[in-house]
Amino acid sequence: MKTMKEKIEAVRIEFERKKKKTTALQLIKYPKDSLGHNLGKHLLDTNYGTNVTAEKEDVYQLLIARGEVSVKEDIATQFYIFGNGSNSLRTLLAMMVGIALCPFYAAYFYKRYKEGKEALRFYDVDHFGMLHLPVERIKDTFLIR
Repeated sequence: MKTMKEKIEAVRIEFERKKKKTTALQLIKYPKDSLGHNLGKHLLDTNYGTNVTAEKEDVYQLLIARGEVSVKEDIATQFYIFGNGSNSLRTLLAMMVGIALCPFYAAYFYKRYKEGKEALRFYDVDHFGMLHLPVERIKDTFLIR
């Protein structure tokens, strides 16, 4: 359980980040193997335009998804994040809709949920403070598979 001080700090960090809004073109300038560079590349590959700003969900997609951008992987990412401890309304709704629309992937979604439980808690970490770090180092540190 987070203390009040931790909750206030998390809100402050999110507020500061939203004021800055890091764009794909700014991210692409980070070192090649870094989270920032890969996030910038991901945004440019999956969106139209260069002024697209990074969101937490984009970081999750980059760190968790199995290399493809699809509805199946998007839903599986939500199951992974839920397994990792997130119980946000967005996550819960995405999981319910995912099971309703894609029941034939239920075993895969459950597998991703279990993988999220095995990983160290990272869904609420300030990912934007780690943009300079190599992606593989982040995955190894948090046991992301």
